[in-house]
Amino acid sequence: MKITAVILGGGRGLRTGFTQPKQFLSLGGRPLFDYSVEKFQSAGVDTMVAVLVEDYASYYQPHPAIKKIAPAGATRQQSVFNGLKACPTDTDIVIIHDSARPFFPPTAVKKAIELLAQGKYEGLALAIPATDTLVEIKEGEIVRFPERSAFFHTQTPQLFFFKKFWPACQKFQDENFTDDLSLAFAAGLQCGLVEGSRLNFKITTELDWLMAEKILNSDGLKLI
Repeated sequence: MKITAVILGGGRGLRTGFTQPKQFLSLGGRPLFDYSVEKFQSAGVDTMVAVLVEDYASYYQPHPAIKKIAPAGATRQQSVFNGLKACPTDTDIVIIHDSARPFFPPTAVKKAIELLAQGKYEGLALAIPATDTLVEIKEGEIVRFPERSAFFHTQTPQLFFFKKFWPACQKFQDENFTDDLSLAFAAGLQCGLVEGSRLNFKITTELDWLMAEKILNSDGLKLI
């Protein structure tokens, strides 16, 4: 099966407190973006499409494994759309990933590919179970405490059969979804979850960046 990874690097990362896009900053001696590229290499991905901000060349020299570059859109969903347009037409499975998650487990990606190949699912996302108490409010008032065992936090990478997901993205191009799995579900695709990792957090703030540096300087990565 031909597998293409669309790696998103279109944000400005202003919430990290830095003055340049966080995905191009050096983490442990190499660009944050390249961690995802190298992990997809280890997972046996055939083609990688990088979705980058217009002025990326001011900050970043693309990794040699990146074969195509697509322009970032005004929203994440538009960036995904642009990345999908750049995928080879013979792509069987497309993987969509936020480059701000450098510590995803390649073993989970391989498992998801196997599950898709078996035909049970058309879309899968890495996810971890909710551990905190959940509370639902309405107009500031508590209405219930949902059973947390039924809830998960989705992560990326998220994987789809390209020929099913691409038409779904075209159909919902003008709508706003919080992630790709929710769009696939709305389009009627059979969706599921694969166990992710708590180390697969999204670097959003300066504190997240400090945590990432601590992980690199410890044995934390041996856990994934």
